[in-house]
Amino acid sequence: MVMIPSFHLIGRRYRIEIAEAPTKAPEAAKQFWREKRHEVPNPAEPNIYYGLTRTTDPSFTWTNYLPSMRVKDLNVIPDGFTGDTVPATMCVGFRYIGNHHYEEISELRAEALYTAINRLVNEHNGRYELLDSEFFFEKIDTDAYDGQYCQMEWFAPIRMKNA
Repeated sequence: MVMIPSFHLIGRRYRIEIAEAPTKAPEAAKQFWREKRHEVPNPAEPNIYYGLTRTTDPSFTWTNYLPSMRVKDLNVIPDGFTGDTVPATMCVGFRYIGNHHYEEISELRAEALYTAINRLVNEHNGRYELLDSEFFFEKIDTDAYDGQYCQMEWFAPIRMKNA
């Protein structure tokens, strides 16, 4: 578990059906990173990708997905882009490591990561409540890719339940 400080993101927002998220979200991420990231003003971490998922209402069949970059403030948001602020919160963080290009991270490759997340919640007999129905984000440091190694970090809010 890690405390995440508040930070700002600017990116292109997509409404993605949950059933299509395993393919549509990576497509949106790749398109943003290849074609749109250079339009984000004043990136705080120019080589780090953030993918923020927010669920407007748990009964909806879709989520808002924001392929984005961290910025210092939200004073200048270009046309067609959206700004968002991730609040400071206690999160559970997981790291996926692969021996392939970061663009090859797919549902199948990340399945072990999601299995570990579910195992954490289940193994602690309800001690923790994963709040990923509110938001979660992935983070990829493209500088970490060296031709053989890539990593993706995944964070979601978590809280301890009262006994």
